[in-house]
Amino acid sequence: MARKKAKAIPGPDQPAKDGTEWELASQWAQGWKFLKWSATAFLVIAFMVVIGQGFLFYRLFDDVHPVLGYAYIVVLALMLVVLVGRPIMGFLSMPVAAKPPSIPIDPKAPSPKALAARLRYDLKYLLMLSENPLVKEERGELEESILRGQALLERARRAGPEEALMISADLEHFERDHIEAVLKPLDKKVDQLIHAEAVGVGIATAVSMNGTVDAFIVLWRNANLVAKVARTYFGRPHLWGSLRILRDVAAIVVVARALEDVTDLTGDVIGSLLGRMGGLVAGPVMDGGVNAMMTLKLGYLAKRRCRSFKGWSSGQAKSISAEALKDVKEESGSVIGDLLKGVGGLTSTATRATEKALAGSRSAWGLVQSWFGGNKPAGSGPGS
Repeated sequence: MARKKAKAIPGPDQPAKDGTEWELASQWAQGWKFLKWSATAFLVIAFMVVIGQGFLFYRLFDDVHPVLGYAYIVVLALMLVVLVGRPIMGFLSMPVAAKPPSIPIDPKAPSPKALAARLRYDLKYLLMLSENPLVKEERGELEESILRGQALLERARRAGPEEALMISADLEHFERDHIEAVLKPLDKKVDQLIHAEAVGVGIATAVSMNGTVDAFIVLWRNANLVAKVARTYFGRPHLWGSLRILRDVAAIVVVARALEDVTDLTGDVIGSLLGRMGGLVAGPVMDGGVNAMMTLKLGYLAKRRCRSFKGWSSGQAKSISAEALKDVKEESGSVIGDLLKGVGGLTSTATRATEKALAGSRSAWGLVQSWFGGNKPAGSGPGS
C-alpha cells in the first residue's frame, strides 16, 4: 500500500495554497488596498469640486459679458502658469539626489559590504553637495572630505570582521563631521523658509473670505515652498518621491478648500456665544491656523525628501514622518503666535479705517447741516 504524501504545513510567512490559512492577513491586505483607492477617489472628487468652483466664477463673469468670461480664463491661466507652473517646473528641474541605500548596519557586528555601500553613497552625496551654489565657499573642504571618504572606503573593502567595528565608528564620525556639518546651515535656512511660508499661508487664508481663493493661495505658496526647499538643497527625490510631494500639495489644496465650510460653521457657533465680532475673528483664524499647520507638515516632509540623507525604507519612512510631526508640534506655537500678530495687525488696521470712515461720515453730516442752517447739539448725528 503506497504511503500517502503528507501535506506541507505553511510557515508563518508562507500562506497556504488553498487560502484557508492567514485569512485575516489577506482580508487586511484587501481592506488596506480598498482604503487607499477610496482615499484616491475622494481626492479626485474633491479636486473636481475645486475645479467646479472656478467654473462658477467663469459663469459669473460670462453672465455679465462673454468677453469678461474669456478674460477671466486668460487671467486665471496666466496666474496658474506664473505662480504655480514656474515653481513646479523649477522643482522638477533640480538634479535628482542620490538615493540613500536601505542596507541596515548592525552596530554590534557591522558587515564590511554594508559599510562600503554606505560609504559609496556618502561620496555621491558629497559630490552633489559640492555642486550646490549655496555651499561654494566650502568646496575646498568638500574636496578634502571626498578624499577622506575614498580612503575610508578602501579600508572597508579590505576589512575583516574584526576591523569592521572600528570602521563603523569612523563612518559615524565621518558623516557627522563632513556631511551633517555642511547641512546644518542649509537646514537652518530651510527651517526659516518653512516658518515664513506657513505664517504667510495662515495670514492670507485667514484674511481671505472665499474657499476657492484659499485653495489658490495654498497651491501657490506650497508649490513655491517645495521649489525653494529643493533649490536650497540643490536636489530633489527621484520620480516617485517627487510625485509624492506634488500629491501632498494637491491634497493640502483640496483640504484648504473644504476647510472653509467648517470654519464658517465654527465662526457662527462662536459668534452665538461670544458675539458677532468673536465669530468673525475665530472662524478665519482657525482656517488660517489649520492651513499653516498643513504647510508646516508639507515643508518638513519635503525637507526630508530633498535633503535625502536618510533612507526611505518602510521603517525609516515611519521614523521620518514621526520626526516631521514632532517638528510641527515644536514650531506650531511660534507660527500661531506670528499668525495672531499678523491677523491682529490687519484687524487693528481695519478698525482704524472704520473709525476714520465713521468720523468722516459725522463730519460730512455736520457739513450738510451747516448748508441748511441746522444747529444741533454737538455729538448728534444722522440717527439722533
